[in-house]
Amino acid sequence: MTFTVVETWYLNDEAAKNATATMQAIDDALGDNAHHHPGWNGHATFLQDGADPRIITWIYPWRSAHDHKTLLVSEESLVEPLIAKYCTRPRVIRYAHELPVEVEHDHH
Repeated sequence: MTFTVVETWYLNDEAAKNATATMQAIDDALGDNAHHHPGWNGHATFLQDGADPRIITWIYPWRSAHDHKTLLVSEESLVEPLIAKYCTRPRVIRYAHELPVEVEHDHH
């Protein structure tokens, strides 16, 4: 099963005006630390909420919850100024596991 991190960022109005540039700046600030971590397991997908463009969700694979928690400790000092500059509140992080649901159906 794939272990997935679902990370939600709450941008302020100014940061949301150009969410792509904001997310690129945040990813640039955090990326090297994450990519060099032994728990890194692939790149993130960035999703902007359709109803509220200030809400951005990152979805990315990671090796385990334990490994991800060690990443969070290592990036605390990097994240704090980013949240202060771009966000209205701290990010929210959830962990998810992929369910083995069969999705290939022949309905034709």
